[in-house]
Amino acid sequence: MKNNRVLAISRPLLFWLAVWGILFALLQACYAFHFYFIEQNQLFLSTGYYLAEKAAAPGGFTLWLSEWLVQFFILPYAGAAITAGLLTLAGVCTEGVIRRVAPRANLFILPLLPVVALLCIHFSNLYMAWGTVSYVLALFFLFLTAGIARFSVRLGVAVFLTALLFWLAGSVYVLYALSVAVIEALHKGRRIGFLPVLPAEAFVLGASGVYFSLFGAYRFAFFPDIYYNPLLKPEMALYYSWIVLLAVPVMAYMAGKGRMRSVKRAAGESAVQVLLLAALCWWSVSSHLDSKSYKVKELSYYARTEQWDRILERCKGRLTNYLPLCYVNMALAQKGELADKMFAYDQHGLDGLLVNKNQMGFISGLLNEVYFTMNAIALSQQMAFDAYVCSPGEGCPDALKRLVQTNLIYGAYPVAEKYICLLEETFYYGEWATAHRRFLYHDAEVEKDPLLGNKRRALAQTTALHATSGLDMALLQAAEANPSDKASIHYAGAFYLLSKRLDLFQQMIERYYGTETLPALPASFQEAVIILSEQDQEYWKRFDISEAVIRRFAEYKRTVVDQKRNSQALPGLMSRAYGDTYWFYFMFK
Repeated sequence: MKNNRVLAISRPLLFWLAVWGILFALLQACYAFHFYFIEQNQLFLSTGYYLAEKAAAPGGFTLWLSEWLVQFFILPYAGAAITAGLLTLAGVCTEGVIRRVAPRANLFILPLLPVVALLCIHFSNLYMAWGTVSYVLALFFLFLTAGIARFSVRLGVAVFLTALLFWLAGSVYVLYALSVAVIEALHKGRRIGFLPVLPAEAFVLGASGVYFSLFGAYRFAFFPDIYYNPLLKPEMALYYSWIVLLAVPVMAYMAGKGRMRSVKRAAGESAVQVLLLAALCWWSVSSHLDSKSYKVKELSYYARTEQWDRILERCKGRLTNYLPLCYVNMALAQKGELADKMFAYDQHGLDGLLVNKNQMGFISGLLNEVYFTMNAIALSQQMAFDAYVCSPGEGCPDALKRLVQTNLIYGAYPVAEKYICLLEETFYYGEWATAHRRFLYHDAEVEKDPLLGNKRRALAQTTALHATSGLDMALLQAAEANPSDKASIHYAGAFYLLSKRLDLFQQMIERYYGTETLPALPASFQEAVIILSEQDQEYWKRFDISEAVIRRFAEYKRTVVDQKRNSQALPGLMSRAYGDTYWFYFMFK
């Protein structure tokens, strides 16, 4: 008897541990960098005031709880482990509800349906873990309610929990109320008058919430839209988990009405469920996993952790997106190789150096990194502020770090101190913030720091923000201010070469070549000099063009002449042999 009881407990435990393990492995293998990306969408503060501020609005408690969990996503494996845990809890609670409302139902796939439905929307950048935490809480309340035998008590508890969910978890209270009504309709037919009570309560709560401006719109009060980026139209996947939860009790009830099954039939049904579940998981991943955006998330993580070689390894070959190109060129600049090796990568014009700005905080965050690399500190500060205020949560941690750095560079110490105080209230960034207190009100400390001092020395004399059209002049001023940092002059030259403005490029090298700012020409600059004056080799000597570059140009020119008749195949032939040269870019791209 004791062994049977232990077996009855251990089987479900092992099953759900296996489910967690499979989910963890899937999420870690397919979406590890997604969690690092999501962590940057909020700034969780470990203060009582922050909790009180969140809890003062409907859904604030589960929002606070989800943000507390997401702050740990910065740690390796934590994002996959925590998300797999939340999804597994949803399955465990669903199984508990099924066992209470349809004990004879023996379809193990049913409690996994909400797990798969939630998995679909977790692949979205715009969905917040807030939705899953709220969903799990609603399932737990549903499990508690379903276990109450006495009708009057069950009704009172359901009414109370609907109101409690309204305040603790947001719009998921509607799903709870409807689910209880569905279960009552299936099992308590004689209590049919109970059915309208909870939906009516939910309607009154939602309408009141909108009327008193607790919710911004009816869709946030009655639908899961509140758990999605409020500025955008939700994906259909957002509604899957709600639809599934309303359907699961009905399917369990129908399955529980069947006759006793033979062993052979049970085995066949289990096999069908396994195949169906595998198909649902494959569909979930293949339909909702965005490989293009995932690559950008990976590059973003490498940039934040300064793994420049990993960026370059991931971006070999053909590139069709400007965002990876921005990371590539920034990585080359950080390594001091931009002007030497940029054409070894698939360049596509100016947007590959500086992608067009839009209203997305992520793009502002990338531009902040690029501007900081090229020593355009004012523009970096502006983009960091945009990224901070555009974040779906209370701010972007990395953007706040950059605001600390830029204000220290400018000597705006009171502003930097304000941002440091915020970061000191976070789990992961507090130590970094405290370490930067030594720079406050100490110019000498800033100036001798390898990063901050170097950026301060590159500040141009003017404090005005430069538009993109005048950015090249700002870069040249920064290069003059700090000749030891070649990023500014190399970026300026790259702007001219990619836009094929060789007149401006010529003015730049004639002004700066041989000076401390540009003592020698990098490889791509030498190649451009040959295009400037193909017939005047004396001009080449002025800039000390290397013999290796001259010989390679002679080979390039000879190949073009020899293959002139085969014009259709010429670009492909030249790309294979000379695709890493400015000559190929200038002629064919």
